[in-house]
Amino acid sequence: MPRPAVFLDRDNTLIEDPGFITSPDQVRLMPTAAAALRELNQAGFPIVVVTNQSGVARGFLDEDALHAVHQRMRELFEAEGATIDAIYACPYLPGDEAKISAYRRESDLRKPRPGMLLLAASEMDLDLSHSWMIGDSLRDVQAGRAAGCRTIMLDSKLKDQNKPPEADVVMPSLTAAARHVLANRGRGGANPAVNTNTEAMQLLRQIAAAQQQQVRATAGDFSVLSLLGAIVQMLALAFGVWAFFAMVEGGDEMILASLLRFLLAIFAQLLALTLFFLARQR
Repeated sequence: MPRPAVFLDRDNTLIEDPGFITSPDQVRLMPTAAAALRELNQAGFPIVVVTNQSGVARGFLDEDALHAVHQRMRELFEAEGATIDAIYACPYLPGDEAKISAYRRESDLRKPRPGMLLLAASEMDLDLSHSWMIGDSLRDVQAGRAAGCRTIMLDSKLKDQNKPPEADVVMPSLTAAARHVLANRGRGGANPAVNTNTEAMQLLRQIAAAQQQQVRATAGDFSVLSLLGAIVQMLALAFGVWAFFAMVEGGDEMILASLLRFLLAIFAQLLALTLFFLARQR
C-alpha cells in the first residue's frame, strides 16, 4: 500500500551550501536538521532527498564523487540517530555551462520538474497526495506542487502573506517544517486537480522510471539508435505530460484529447523501447 513520504532538498535544507560541494570533507549538517529528521523518522515517514547537482555536468565532480558526498551526509545523520531512506540526484544541465557533453541536456528529473519525485514514488511505492516537499527555493516547491505533494518553503525572512503561490506554507526552519508535517499528518493534499488523476500520474511515473533505467543501461554505450531511442523517449514523456494537463483541464472534449495524447505517449514509448532493443543487438 502506498505510504506518504517527506521529500527534501539537499543544499541549505539538510546541509550547508558553500558553493559546489565536491568532497565529502565539505559536508556540514544544517543546525537542528538531524533533530528534525529524527522526528520524521519516528513518525514513520520515509525521507527522500531530491537534489539538482549540476556540478557533475559542469565538470566539478563525477558521479562517484557525488556518491561519496552523499554517503558522508548519510553517515553524519546516522551518527545523530537520523536516517535518509533514499537520495535522487539530477546531474544534468542544459546549455553551455555544462562542460561534460554526456550531461548537457534538458531533463525531466531536474527541478522544478517533478521527475525525481515521480521516479521515487514509482520505485518506493509512495503516496504523493499525502507526501510533502520541503526546500529553500521556488523550484523545490514547484517540483513538489507538480508532483501533487503539499509543499513547504524554508525562509526565515519571507512573510507568510508574501509566500509564492506554489508553497502551501512558509516555515523559518526545518524543525518548524517537520512539526507542521506531523501536525497535519493524514490530511489530504493541497493540489486536488493533480491528486485525483491517478492514472495520469501512474503513466508519468512509469515513463520517468523507464527513462532513468534506460539512462543507466545505456551509459557509455552510445549509438545512433540509442540516441534516437532517447529522443523518442523524451517525446513519449512530453506526450504524457501534454495528456495529463488536458485531463486536469476537464471537459468531455479535453478528456477525449487526453486519451488520444496518451495513445501517442504509449506508441512513442513502445517505439523508444524498440530502438533501444535494436541498439543492443548491434
